[in-house]
Amino acid sequence: MDKFDKWTVFIISVMILYTAGLLIKPNGNSYAEQTKKSGQQSRQIIVNPELDKKIEVAKNLLIQDNLEKSEVLIDTLIGEHPYEGKLFMLKGDILMRRQQPVAAMYEYKEAISLNPDFLDKKTRLFQGKKIKRTVEEAMTAIESGLQQNPGDNKLKDDRQVVYFMKRKIAGSCG
Repeated sequence: MDKFDKWTVFIISVMILYTAGLLIKPNGNSYAEQTKKSGQQSRQIIVNPELDKKIEVAKNLLIQDNLEKSEVLIDTLIGEHPYEGKLFMLKGDILMRRQQPVAAMYEYKEAISLNPDFLDKKTRLFQGKKIKRTVEEAMTAIESGLQQNPGDNKLKDDRQVVYFMKRKIAGSCG
């Protein structure tokens, strides 16, 4: 071994010891703890009790089959709070009661894009089975419409949304 080889071995061993020291040295929180805390901070739910009360009123109106009043309330709430996924889920529920699965599928798509927890079985917001059933009904309606009119571009676009929703459902935790 010449002088250059000895210096190379020395420098590499110093770098290995320095790296080992960095890995062993505690710096307050470990990486796992830091990512866990940041994940908890990003998942904090902003609670708006006034909005929650209005959503409950809309749900009660929906349960009582008062679709018109419920839809008016939900539409005004969507105008005031356009980033609340629950409102789009309720709007989809109204459209399903009116036997409009394609329109309901679009509302559910919007709700899922705002809050993917609607497809996560591990959360309390999970509504995947209802969404899956709606997508299946929409697919049936679209396919029957395409059999009657194969050149309808609107139905072809709707079918693309059905495929998108099927991919979302397949990729979900439900």
